[in-house]
Amino acid sequence: MNETTALPAASASRLMPFLQVPPKGLPSPSPFPVPRCETCAVRQMCLPGGLEMEGDVVLRKLLMGPRRLRKGQRLYMAGEPFQFLYAVRCGTLKSTLPLANGCDQVTGFHLAGDLLGLDGPATGQHPTGAVALENTDTCAISYAQLLEACAESRPLRRRVGQLMAAQLVREHGTLQLMARSHTEARVAGFLLSMAQSMRERGYSAREFQLRMSRAEIGSYLGMSLETVSRSLSTFDRGGLVRVRSRWIELLKPDELQSSYA
Repeated sequence: MNETTALPAASASRLMPFLQVPPKGLPSPSPFPVPRCETCAVRQMCLPGGLEMEGDVVLRKLLMGPRRLRKGQRLYMAGEPFQFLYAVRCGTLKSTLPLANGCDQVTGFHLAGDLLGLDGPATGQHPTGAVALENTDTCAISYAQLLEACAESRPLRRRVGQLMAAQLVREHGTLQLMARSHTEARVAGFLLSMAQSMRERGYSAREFQLRMSRAEIGSYLGMSLETVSRSLSTFDRGGLVRVRSRWIELLKPDELQSSYA
């Protein structure tokens, strides 16, 4: 987005909720540090990806509110009114669905370049919550403004449709993962999916760090923490994967794919 040095009072008031107040002892952030899509490392995975000049110009008119989260902070809670989409600039978040027993079910993990909140327009509320798994930077995008921009630009409408469709594809992949009867197959599929996500973002697909805990992986895959740990140990003993706490090295990804996935 275009860098803005001064914003109208009305625009400033809309952006205020997204500026995190730092703890005591830390310097205050600069006023309204508007994100720049041009310098974002994951712009091709986000809204600007593949846009023609016309769509890119329209997209630049949108005001974006930066939201910086520390590990464990909530981006939004389930049931909150839906107003904004959130693009992950860097970091990792998890989506959680509150259950009747008071626990939260992990429904997804979101990396840099992902867009959160696409399920909000269905009811006007966020059906899930989002929590940072590490220090994370996001860009808040007004959904109302985005709709207005889409009305001006066919390429932008097409891009938003692509991102919504991509979320459906990911959800289908999750359902396929959950349908596997063997727990080792679910964990193997999860590791291979994470490897693919790393590759798409320009990182190593063979060695990476899991930002989520074993318990969070288990919640996502519908199994216990102990079952996830046992599966990882099985892969490690078999020489398919090297596991060092949260560091994962895929030693034989093809064999892992053929044997379990």
